[in-house]
Amino acid sequence: MELDFLFAFISLLVLSAGLGIDNGLLIDFSLRTLHLEHKKHTFWRSVALLVAAGLRVFFLFILSKLTFLKDPLPHSNWYINRMFSEHPDELTWMNLVLFAGGLIIIFMALWEYYHKFREELSGKTTSANAGKKVSIGKVVAVIIYLIFMNILFSLDSVFAAVAIMDIETQFGWMALAIILAALIMIFGMIPLSALIAKSPHFKVLMLSVLVVISAKLMVDGTGAHFSNLLLIFILGVLMLNDAAQAAIDWADKRGMLLNNGAADSGKS
Repeated sequence: MELDFLFAFISLLVLSAGLGIDNGLLIDFSLRTLHLEHKKHTFWRSVALLVAAGLRVFFLFILSKLTFLKDPLPHSNWYINRMFSEHPDELTWMNLVLFAGGLIIIFMALWEYYHKFREELSGKTTSANAGKKVSIGKVVAVIIYLIFMNILFSLDSVFAAVAIMDIETQFGWMALAIILAALIMIFGMIPLSALIAKSPHFKVLMLSVLVVISAKLMVDGTGAHFSNLLLIFILGVLMLNDAAQAAIDWADKRGMLLNNGAADSGKS
């Protein structure tokens, strides 16, 4: 097993789990509005996460079977990726799909960041305030909402997978990474929720990762080459920076506690 492939698979697994955090929390918060018992809540949350993983694999499969994506792109200036390509005559429909995927991911990342900013600014929480009695209409509305949002959330994971691994030769490994990430989310929702609660900038890190992924997709969409090793290096730097920031925050709080304790003992 080549080292490059191993790094790509692990990166896709970690990234899929990381990108699934928002989806997992969305499912968790939406189900809370139905006021289910704990066991039922956990069960249906797990089912929803498996359905989300199935959608990702399905979209990935459809993308791998669209043979026309290998055909040359028509000679037209309406295709935006041709404007940024050094060799526009060599572009295919797949290049256009990758470029469009990059734009979609950037839009979703910016929208999610805006939503997070407004949420923090207003001081609102995502906890539900609905009554204990839930109507059938409410249940149907939650189901439709989750299906629609799962489709949207599937797009970033699918395009991220295509950016990291080769869909033609490594489809099985890509599907495996997505399924394993779903299992990680199923068994790790509670600690992951606690992690995000304690470390708000973790979510911002995942949005930064999305922007990097989108940049790679758009570069590939112009027919240029963005090395997977370079992508892994950039993602590693982002995560290292986040870990260092978390350590500094912890040390700062620890230092304040020690200083306050020393001041109190000095007064006594």
